[in-house]
Amino acid sequence: MYEFYSVFYRYKIARMIKKIIIKLRRRRILTCVVLVILCGYVVLQTPLSPDLYFIHWGPLEDISCHYIDPDNTLPRAESGEFQPPSRSIFFHETSCKGDLDPRQACAVESAARAHPGWQINVLFAAPVQKNTLKNGSLSVLRNFTNVRLSRVQITNYAKRTPLESMVSGGALNRTRWRISHTSDVLRYLSLYKFGGVYLDLDVVVAKALDPLVRNWAARETDTAVAAGALAFSRDQLGRSVAEAAIRDIKNNYRGDVWGYNGPGVITRILKQQCSTSNLSQMSAATCNGFEVYGPQFFYPVEYWKGWEYFKPGEIKLEDTAYIFHVWNKLTGHLDVHKDSPFAKLARKYCPSVYKLYGKDFLLPVTLNSTK
Repeated sequence: MYEFYSVFYRYKIARMIKKIIIKLRRRRILTCVVLVILCGYVVLQTPLSPDLYFIHWGPLEDISCHYIDPDNTLPRAESGEFQPPSRSIFFHETSCKGDLDPRQACAVESAARAHPGWQINVLFAAPVQKNTLKNGSLSVLRNFTNVRLSRVQITNYAKRTPLESMVSGGALNRTRWRISHTSDVLRYLSLYKFGGVYLDLDVVVAKALDPLVRNWAARETDTAVAAGALAFSRDQLGRSVAEAAIRDIKNNYRGDVWGYNGPGVITRILKQQCSTSNLSQMSAATCNGFEVYGPQFFYPVEYWKGWEYFKPGEIKLEDTAYIFHVWNKLTGHLDVHKDSPFAKLARKYCPSVYKLYGKDFLLPVTLNSTK
């Protein structure tokens, strides 16, 4: 009997040890898996991260129009005849529609009205047909003598710049957000080539930018300098910042991170220019003359509150804000209430476009436009 119990207990002990070993192995495997995931996550947050633009749920945006030129009636921005003056504002439309929707047209009209002595350049990455110029928003904008509409063929536009090989090599087709990332590259190219002010097409300009210093950007939050409104002049400071931006894009372009080539560029540059990572401490005094304005001047309503522009109510910020950024990428699907802040801004600052579209101005826009 003793031998029986001895064998039985040895058997049970052996089974217990086996279970413990199996559990330890499973835990070891699980621990290894967790460590691999954590290491992968850490790497993805660093410059060592691979460009994973091809991981995308759905079809990629079609920007084939950027590289063709049928039926285009606009003068070419890459030609020698395109020589904008130093007081210039640049808008870039980088979808393939070859037109402006009502909200984009409002941005251009408001800029033109606020800056009668400036040249307002609207550069289309897609061909614009003759009928489009005769109808809709472009027919209204052409009545403003300071508005210039041009076609930009990006491959030619990048020639003889540090981005020539990157663009001609098709980098902008290797991205999840082809329309937005083309806009990112073009804004910095325009400021590099000509100097001036860049503005997104989802803004309403409430005041002239003349009182501002010549070189500036603006914080969107305490962690990001935005790229929706930028000014790089032709002076030494403006040239150095523009060149730094082009170098950053050339060396650090990422197709799988939405803001990496836009706000990421100016944020990284200014951290070096200002010798600080604390954005709230950035100013002309700490950034060698380059001003970093607070969000109240250009982004008075945060992007997560963008819907406030479209519901009935008031936003009493016109005395402070030069520009109202309305976040089309997040709000383009919203109807515009006739008593909303955005409708009131439009009636005041882009009355011609508002009158042209009437009730249609209050409808959602098609979300195939740039920011």
